[in-house]
Amino acid sequence: MSLVDTGSAPPNHDPPISMEPYDLAKSGDLGALNNQQQAATNKLKTETRVNNELYLRSHPEIRYMVSAFLRDLLLKKPEDARKHFTDFFTHPDLLKRMDVQKEEYLRQHEDDVTARLLADEDFHEDE
Repeated sequence: MSLVDTGSAPPNHDPPISMEPYDLAKSGDLGALNNQQQAATNKLKTETRVNNELYLRSHPEIRYMVSAFLRDLLLKKPEDARKHFTDFFTHPDLLKRMDVQKEEYLRQHEDDVTARLLADEDFHEDE
């Protein structure tokens, strides 16, 4: 029995979306994953992604915090991004800033929904 699975091929199922291509075993390649290892890795990636999504959906404040930080970072373009990160998330007014960000986010979301509804109504009126 060979230590190398020379019959490995990309699985026929839908793999997790990724930027990295499959690295399946070729003749003499001991570093690549065999089909079972790749399937287990895909399952773990999918489960991790689902769990992360569920967590983020149950904590919408994270979206506001990340959005507020990125906006602040890109507007100010600090020389030391790590220090800016620390200063931003330890600022005494962080909760107040997040409330403002949340209100702005919800207002924008409402505007987006309204715009989509109006666009859809216009689309159906033309038919």
